[in-house]
Amino acid sequence: MELQFLGGASEVGSLGLVLRDEGRTLLFDYGITPSDPPSYPRPAPMNVDVALLSHAHLDHSGMTPLLSRLRRAEIVATPVTIAVTDLLTKDALKVARMEGYLPPYSPEDIRGLHQRFTAVERRETFRWKGIEVDLTPAGHIPGATMYRYRGSSDVLFTGDIQTIATHLVPAAEPLACDVLVVESTYAGREHPDRAETEREFRDRIRQVVERGGRAIVPAFAVGRAQEVLLTLASSGFEIWLDGMARQVNEIYRSAPEYLADGKRFRRALDGVNVVREPAMRREAMRDADVIVTTGGMLDGGPVLYYVSEMYEDPRNAIYLTGFQVEGSNGRQLMERGTLTIDEVTVRPECEIRKFDFSAHAGHSQLVDFVRKTGCSTVVLMHGDQRELLRDALAGEVDVRMPENGERIALE
Repeated sequence: MELQFLGGASEVGSLGLVLRDEGRTLLFDYGITPSDPPSYPRPAPMNVDVALLSHAHLDHSGMTPLLSRLRRAEIVATPVTIAVTDLLTKDALKVARMEGYLPPYSPEDIRGLHQRFTAVERRETFRWKGIEVDLTPAGHIPGATMYRYRGSSDVLFTGDIQTIATHLVPAAEPLACDVLVVESTYAGREHPDRAETEREFRDRIRQVVERGGRAIVPAFAVGRAQEVLLTLASSGFEIWLDGMARQVNEIYRSAPEYLADGKRFRRALDGVNVVREPAMRREAMRDADVIVTTGGMLDGGPVLYYVSEMYEDPRNAIYLTGFQVEGSNGRQLMERGTLTIDEVTVRPECEIRKFDFSAHAGHSQLVDFVRKTGCSTVVLMHGDQRELLRDALAGEVDVRMPENGERIALE
């Protein structure tokens, strides 16, 4: 058995893993790095038999339309992941054209991908021409799944995992395996207590409202916006939602079995005012206590409109809720206290704060997850501090940390 990363080994982004075993070739995820400009993984081999997509975030799914060009590959994902991937890849194509980047794929590739997807439900087993793969929930976002390939060794590929239950999804469900290929995004870092973070988030918004301001909450359309809405449900705030999260909400609403509580999710959405056209944004700024809007890193989307209109008022606040990658507007705001809007750099006078609503397992949770699988070998991926997780597991399991392009043999 042999593993080779096309991308995403020692960095968060562009994840793609090729597994070769007994004459079979499998591909796990195929994403992009949404930097400026975007970066891409190595080309996928043309002889892929089965491609398995863990979830819809672009760093895992962003290059999957190219897989429609492969000669024979079956492309597998949960129904929720298929629907959201279709939405995100179409949007990525639009953004590439707006920003002047050469798109890596075409609308025809996206249509071809959608036609070639095979939908497999969570906790089911996919079988095809002697290949057998078990699915188990990964937490993280609705539809996210881990895959256990049953071959000369049992290999569990995690994608991204969250090992605690959140308002949006139940926790990841580990499976026993011989080899574990696990994300390490938060290696060496722990998350603060989730309940305390949520209390502080609501308390801070209440203070903003009491002083006559409004809170802008930039949030990723897939997963984070919904988690924020559930956290604010029944808070009494007037909440407005803008951006692509509207469409994602409808996908999630139609698949309640992938949510922690489908009825609660529907009730939370019923209490939200939705900006359905740009003209409604003035109404949102007039009436809202909280505006939850894309994009989560302040690099594009409706959030820049709201920020440009509200950043000079010290009563207002910008509350970040997600990871801000190097080079993003959000990272610039955190590190230098400035934002770039329409090529002009400004220094907001409103309150700026970041809250940890991460959908990834923290360091100690990753260590615990590894132990629960009972694996003898662990392959660390999708993280820039993998050595910290390696050191924590030293003496317990055989730890591998391959680089992109490197082929590693497994017994």
